[in-house]
Amino acid sequence: MSAFRRVWRAFWDRMDWLLLLPCIGLSLLSLCLLLGIYRTRYIPQPKLNMRSIMIQGIATGLGAVFAVILANINYRALADKWKIYVPAAYLFMLSTFVFGVGTSVSPEDKRWLIIPGINMSVQPSEFLKLAFILSFAYHVYKTQDRFNHPLHIFLLCLHALIPVALVQIQGDSGTALMFLLIFLSMMFVAGIKWIYIAVALVAVPAILPVVWAFLLSDAQRNRFLALLGQSASDAAYYQQYQAALAVASGKLTGAGLFSPSIVYVPEMHNDFIFAFVANATGFLGCAAVFLVIALIGGKMLLNTGYANDKQGQLICAGVFAMFFGQSVINICMCLSLLPVIGNSLPFLSSGGSFVLTNYMGIGLVMSVYKHTKRKPKVESFLPKGEQPVI
Repeated sequence: MSAFRRVWRAFWDRMDWLLLLPCIGLSLLSLCLLLGIYRTRYIPQPKLNMRSIMIQGIATGLGAVFAVILANINYRALADKWKIYVPAAYLFMLSTFVFGVGTSVSPEDKRWLIIPGINMSVQPSEFLKLAFILSFAYHVYKTQDRFNHPLHIFLLCLHALIPVALVQIQGDSGTALMFLLIFLSMMFVAGIKWIYIAVALVAVPAILPVVWAFLLSDAQRNRFLALLGQSASDAAYYQQYQAALAVASGKLTGAGLFSPSIVYVPEMHNDFIFAFVANATGFLGCAAVFLVIALIGGKMLLNTGYANDKQGQLICAGVFAMFFGQSVINICMCLSLLPVIGNSLPFLSSGGSFVLTNYMGIGLVMSVYKHTKRKPKVESFLPKGEQPVI
């Protein structure tokens, strides 16, 4: 019995509850919001029903369990097994080009796979994010003594280009952008020389016209033009216009979850759930969501400082970029500060694969916290030669 007690105590020892509990809190809020949208019958969301809300709850429970399990597995051992999960993640992703299905809104974007027998869909690109974070951290860690050599910078860029290209071919620009943000954040934490950053900044203006002309669809270009007030297409801006009305209508305390004055926004249960938060709970509810998101992001950064090796720092940085990048882009999208690019709000938006991926990412950050003993040092994840300004 004493042996079992020791194992049980070791399992729960140094668990990062300050990171996990706010995530669970957002998930519980998500279930309330989705139920509010579903019960508000005069706001039709065809893809939202009680079954999808139940799936959201099940994904939340499974995600929290996976996070605790991953926290108890040494992140170094996980990264070292890249030969197992990276091929599996890419095979899972490539299968969408053969068996993938789209949605009623975007039937041509075949990003999902249907699980036979239970009629549930999964989005493989979500799980590819985690495989990329772990394998990229391992790649940098193994080459850190020659990291800034031009050949290795090229190979690391190639490592990142593969998933970006795959998801972009699928038409999923939002996920492609997430991979880029994860890559850039991890390269910065790895200590890339400023000369490479300067070269990249110079190259961006030259690359943007190519992206605009060849990588973006007509619909995506219209969304940018509509945001700038240069498009004659009302449909391109309709969703964001409705979101702006919903946000403005919330005022200080909101209209309530089941209020008849809720403003209709397409995809309110998913990419535009923040508009419903603003409409139903007002400025105070939005401020509370901002505070929790900031708490989660800040704890991730603190864990980056806790890590006692570069590998742990990179994993925390990659998950932070995934979580915080999606949060900022999604909220800016709802506030018409960015065009619609298909990014969901972590732990709040509907989507089982999305929920599981976010919790598993949290589990990786918790693993870094659990398997290190060192006090946080802010300078430990700054580029070499840089010191924090106090």
